Amino acid sequence: MIHEKALKEFERGVGFLQKQSYSEALERFQAIVTGFPQEKELTDRAQAYTRICRNLLERREPQPRKPEDFFYYGVIKANEADYDEAVKLLERALQNNPKDEKVHYVLASTLALKGERRTALEHLQLAIELNATNRIYARNDPDFEPLRDDENFQNLIHPEEM
Repeated sequence: MIHEKALKEFERGVGFLQKQSYSEALERFQAIVTGFPQEKELTDRAQAYTRICRNLLERREPQPRKPEDFFYYGVIKANEADYDEAVKLLERALQNNPKDEKVHYVLASTLALKGERRTALEHLQLAIELNATNRIYARNDPDFEPLRDDENFQNLIHPEEM
């Protein structure tokens, strides 16, 4: 189980990153890396975000190096509504791990926002096949709003009703 304080720091870091307060975000992510080395998955994510923050502070485009960097930078680009770049980065992340349900899910939501319904549904289906919990997330995720009226989307998120 992830240490609650580490998780709160991570959430604060993401919040600062979304507000483009890169110095504050960097401090939060560095605090996780140094203060919670036992939280391997969280510190790996924090290290990826640390690299991104440093690059953003230097005002140059981050150069993803590790597979998870492509995913996290793709998430940032999607949050900035730079959907084309987000899709490129997320597809690159899938090259390294084609069965990563998180990447399929975020790629599906990004493609939905981009208006690419068919491909979005394909990736959402894969995300759900890899982790059924994604079905529940998709039911409430506003990024899938463009697909709400699609029968195939409804079949994916509410199979019990079909």
